[in-house]
Amino acid sequence: MNDKVKKALSPAADEIRAAPLDSNGRVAARLLGAGRAGALDIGCGDGKFTRGLAALCGAVAGVDVKERAIEAARTAAREAGVAIDFRVASGEALPFADGAFDVVAFSNSLHHMPRPAVALREAARVLAPGGALYVMEPVPAGTYHEATRLVNDETDVRTQAYEALFAMARHGVEPVAEIMYRARRDFADFEEWKADQIDRDEKRRAAFDAQPEKVRRTFEDSADRENGRLAFDQVFRVNLFRKS
Repeated sequence: MNDKVKKALSPAADEIRAAPLDSNGRVAARLLGAGRAGALDIGCGDGKFTRGLAALCGAVAGVDVKERAIEAARTAAREAGVAIDFRVASGEALPFADGAFDVVAFSNSLHHMPRPAVALREAARVLAPGGALYVMEPVPAGTYHEATRLVNDETDVRTQAYEALFAMARHGVEPVAEIMYRARRDFADFEEWKADQIDRDEKRRAAFDAQPEKVRRTFEDSADRENGRLAFDQVFRVNLFRKS
């Protein structure tokens, strides 16, 4: 890991405190602006971020490898009255033509790609000249990372995803901006957080069962007490690129 990657993925505590409080939706709206043409959300999950893109762009599509996630995304979009083309597809083999989109986004999904470099190459392929590539990733630092690391430590895959961004120039995609910000996460208690983690991935139950008291203590020791709840800073980084 080179020094640039190490610094980006391990911000000091004072750097984290200095980062602005924000939300993924507001950051995307500021960096992308409104009135763009088609957009694609790769690894869209239940489509929450995709629906936000629909407010900024024209025709919007979302892909995910999980059929259940796509079904949930379609249902939520229909209930919201938003027309989005959701498809079950891999980010490494996109079912779209070259240059089909003005915006291509990975929202908390690049590190879930088995081969991030391949997924980024595909993103560049379907991105139109002058289009924006938007990559939002959680940073493996901050109190929320500390609270969850015994259950779901994604430091290695997030590092691989970040390192893959440095190869984008070979695909004609140049960096425009990199920003870091915080979002606050809060839970009523340990049990609420535990249920949320297991709901996200049943495999995480094994980590709770293996060392229940250590997991609980790590979670509670990392928290700030705010209005009777346990609160944390989750740190995000957005990298914005433009295709020449």
